[in-house]
Amino acid sequence: MTQSTSDDGKKIYMQSGIMASSIPQNRFLRYCSACAEEDIATYGEMYWHRIHQLPGNLICTKHELWLEDSDVLITHSNKHAFVLPATSNCHLNRKRKITWNNLIQLKNIVLQAEHLLNRKYQNQPFSHFTQFYRYHLIDKDFASFKGQTKQKLLHEAIYNFYSKELLKNLYIEVGDKEWIANFSRKHRKSFHPYYHLLMLNFLDLDLDAVFKATSFENNPFNNPNWPCLNTTCPDYKENVIPEITIRRCERTKKPIGRFTCPTCGFSYTRKGKDNNKDDRYKFSRIMDFGFLWKRELQTLLNDGLSYREIARILGVDTNTVIKYEKKNIECEQKAKVRIDSDLVKEHRYEWIHLQRDFPGLSKTELRKKRSEVYAYLYRHDGDWLKVNSPKRKKVDPTNNRVNWLERDKEILEKVQKVVSELRGIDKKPVRITVKILGDSIGERALLERHLDKLPETRVFIEQVSESEQDFRLRRVKYVINEMMEKGEVIKEWKVLRKAGIKQEFYEEVLKFLKTNI
Repeated sequence: MTQSTSDDGKKIYMQSGIMASSIPQNRFLRYCSACAEEDIATYGEMYWHRIHQLPGNLICTKHELWLEDSDVLITHSNKHAFVLPATSNCHLNRKRKITWNNLIQLKNIVLQAEHLLNRKYQNQPFSHFTQFYRYHLIDKDFASFKGQTKQKLLHEAIYNFYSKELLKNLYIEVGDKEWIANFSRKHRKSFHPYYHLLMLNFLDLDLDAVFKATSFENNPFNNPNWPCLNTTCPDYKENVIPEITIRRCERTKKPIGRFTCPTCGFSYTRKGKDNNKDDRYKFSRIMDFGFLWKRELQTLLNDGLSYREIARILGVDTNTVIKYEKKNIECEQKAKVRIDSDLVKEHRYEWIHLQRDFPGLSKTELRKKRSEVYAYLYRHDGDWLKVNSPKRKKVDPTNNRVNWLERDKEILEKVQKVVSELRGIDKKPVRITVKILGDSIGERALLERHLDKLPETRVFIEQVSESEQDFRLRRVKYVINEMMEKGEVIKEWKVLRKAGIKQEFYEEVLKFLKTNI
């Protein structure tokens, strides 16, 4: 993907990755019969088109015909001779039309290659490409936030995206994982331009994105520092939080960041990624109000303000004020308790000997024998009592008292909500199956093993579950709507590519497109 010149022209082969690649060069100069006829009509003679000489079994994007081999060798005995194209060495009666299966993906690759040949890009170091591809693999969820690539997932996605016939036409061995893995590693050498074009096309990027990119920040919450959102903190809405921790939501797969203020201890989380500046001042959940907030709460309570007024001042609801008031009272009561160490030791001794005298009894049975000993330890030495009591006996977990009627209604309501979210207009299509629904509500085992005990839920799932064909058509509809919103021209080959339709289903989907575009 770099450009260079030298006296003998060999350096460009090395720097572009062509020399080290297993993709062979063509043996003969190539031509398009329709282009040759146009050249004769316009100029009175034919000429070799540069774009037609790319390696591989490629096409003419203008006339949508397969390129043909001429009788002229690229490398022959007289290296100084230049052989002009003519009807004697180019057979113009050869005109092979391209099927839809090959045209859709090959045309895009050739057009990008032509764009690369026609533009002049600034040379970039290997580190630029390492950062560029790592950034976009993380953005597409093919790598973790730390940059660790999910190689198996990436390989499967690429070989499902491209047809075997396309890769064969480019002389790329189907199933070869090495060239894919190289993109996620530190770049120490050049790769063949075809590999770059295939990866860019798969990531839905163009060539300009590679060479014009200057920033590779993957933080879904933008750059540090971040604001404290505690209204009682002197650094309220000031960017004082230097570091955050990030994890993925198991259900939505969205990044969740946790922010903790070093000044007041206030800690909150929110889901990313940030789309605008105002998102920095929102939170999803408060994890810890911090010591300053709690101290201010106690001050306001001591001043005799109403719960509603305190809630307004602190920016929380009334129930939160009541909850933390109770916690403060409990802490005060615990602080007032003065434990006599000798008395504690005496009760501990009696409890231990009680267990030795009756080794087979449970904690409850021992409690009945010496209730006053148990009560004292429970109130004044609860942690020790938990550790130094008989372990709870395992109980048969079988529960025959499940109210399946109520359970059915409860699960049905959750499933209906999930289906409504999955079918949202702006949501990327996800196939609705028992597995997906079960994972989304956290009840996969229940739906897979006991769906027969949930009749209303079962009927609903059977109604909304999608076959593979239904899901393919829904993906196509989604892509069409998305392209219409962006004002793009709706082309069949582009819809098929963006919807990720496999080659074997082209004919089925094309029938649908002809009646819906």
